[in-house]
Amino acid sequence: MDKPCYLEGNYPTITMTITANPEQTYGLIVGIEHYQATNWNVNGPVHDAIKFADWLLSQGVPTDNIRLCLSPLNGNSKLVKEFDINSEPATEHNLVNIITNDLSQKTGELLFIFWAGHGLITSERNRRLLCADASKTNWQNLDFNSLLLLLGSDAFKIPHHICIVDACANYLLESKGRPTNLGGKQFPSGQPKKDSKQFVLLATREGEKARVNSSAKTGYFSQAVREALEHHDWLPDMAVVAEQVKQQFASLNKQQLPTYFYRRSWNGDQEDYHPNPFEVAHNIPSTQACKFVDRHQPLEELHQLLQQNNIVAITDIIGKGGVGKTELAIQYSWYNLENYPGGCCWLNLQGVDIVTQLSEFAIVNDFPSFKIPENLSIASQLAYCWKKWQPGKVLLVFDNVTDIEQIEKYLPPMGSRFRVLITTRSSQLPYASIPLGGLPETEALELLAKLLRQEFDQKDLEFAKTLCKKVSFEPLALYTLAGLFSKPGTT
Repeated sequence: MDKPCYLEGNYPTITMTITANPEQTYGLIVGIEHYQATNWNVNGPVHDAIKFADWLLSQGVPTDNIRLCLSPLNGNSKLVKEFDINSEPATEHNLVNIITNDLSQKTGELLFIFWAGHGLITSERNRRLLCADASKTNWQNLDFNSLLLLLGSDAFKIPHHICIVDACANYLLESKGRPTNLGGKQFPSGQPKKDSKQFVLLATREGEKARVNSSAKTGYFSQAVREALEHHDWLPDMAVVAEQVKQQFASLNKQQLPTYFYRRSWNGDQEDYHPNPFEVAHNIPSTQACKFVDRHQPLEELHQLLQQNNIVAITDIIGKGGVGKTELAIQYSWYNLENYPGGCCWLNLQGVDIVTQLSEFAIVNDFPSFKIPENLSIASQLAYCWKKWQPGKVLLVFDNVTDIEQIEKYLPPMGSRFRVLITTRSSQLPYASIPLGGLPETEALELLAKLLRQEFDQKDLEFAKTLCKKVSFEPLALYTLAGLFSKPGTT
C-alpha cells in the first residue's frame, strides 16, 4: 500500500495535552490470532502487535515496561519466540492479572494499550474485547468501558492513557440470536481521578467490522496507525494521528471508519474534543437485512446532501418498495452517528404521537431540564422541544412516510442544528432527495451470492444475471429468490 500524502492544515487546531517521558511510559500490547473457537482464527493481529511494540521500543520505552500478550497462529509462533520481549497467552485470566495486579501499581506517566483481535458490541452499546480463550459457549472477554473507568480512577496509578483498538464493533450476538449477557470481566474502579487524561482511538464506529488484509498479515487500521505514527516524533499528537488515519480510510472504501475521543478528566469536567461514540443518544433500529450490500455512492451523496440541506429524502423511483430505503437510512445513521452529538432520533408515524416520542427519547437519554409542558399547543410543545434539546447537531429520521403532510407540522425550524432524513415511496417532494431503484448489477450479484452462500462459476453467473434482471435488481426480490433456491430439493 502506498503511503498516504498528508496535507497541511486539515487537522484539529486543538492539541491533546497528554505528555510523558518514554522512560515513564508503559505498554500493554495484545495480539490475538488463535482462539479457542478456532473458526474465529485470523492472520494478522500478532504481526500488528509486535510492530507496535517495536515502535514503542524505538521511541525509548524500556523493554521491562512493555507487557506483551500474544496468541499466534501456529505459523506465526516463530515470530513471537524471536521477538525481544517475552510474551504470554492473551487469555482473560492473564490480561486481568496484568491490568489489576501489575500495571495498576506502576507509578509512571503514560500507559499505551494496543489491542488487535476480535471485538463486538452488545445491544446496550457496550464494547467487548474477546480474549484468546473465548468460545461460543464461554465468551471470555473484557468490558472495555469498565476498563476505561478503572484506568481513570484512583485505583490505577498511571494517570494518562492512550488506547488503540483494532477490533470489530458489530452486533454479532444479536444477529445470531444469542444472549446479550456475555459475562466476561467488568473492572471495578475507585474514585474518579481529577488529573486523568485519556485518548481512545477505535478502528470502527458502532456496528462496523474491522477489516484485515490477510495476504499482508495486517489490519488495515493497524497499518494506517503505523504509517501515521511514522510522521511524528515522541509524543505524537493523537488527534492529528487520528485524523490522518481517518483520511486514509476515506480512500480505502472498507465500509469502516475509525473514530476517537479524548477525556480531560473524570471529575465531571469532561472535555470531548471528538464526540464519544459510547455516549451519543440514539434509538437507531437494528438492521433488518441478513446481508447488506453497501450502496457506496448513495451513502456518500446522502452525507453531502445533509451537509447542504436541512431536510433530505430517500425515495423509491419504482414506487413498489423493497429497494432498501430504510436499510440505507440505518446504515447512514450508524456510520455517521458521531457527527450528530445531539442525538439520532427515529420517529414512527404509526402509534404513539410524535411529541410523546420526542419527549420519551429525551427522558430516556437524560436530557437536562427537559420536560415538555402538557398545557401547550402542539406547535408550542415542539418549539419547547427544539429549544431545550441537548446541545449538538441532531439527526431526526422519519421512516416510511406515506404522505408528506403527515410530518410537515413536526419539522424543526429551517436553518437550525436539526437535520431531517425521510424515507418514502413518494418521489413528489419539495426536498433534496436520493432516488433508489434496483441495485447495480455487480452489487445485486454480490447480494445474491451472499444470500445463497456460494460463489458463482461462469455457468451459474450467467443464470444469476438472468434472475437478477427478471426482478429488476431489487433487493427485496433478491431475498425472495434466494429463499426459493435455498429450499431443499430445488435446483
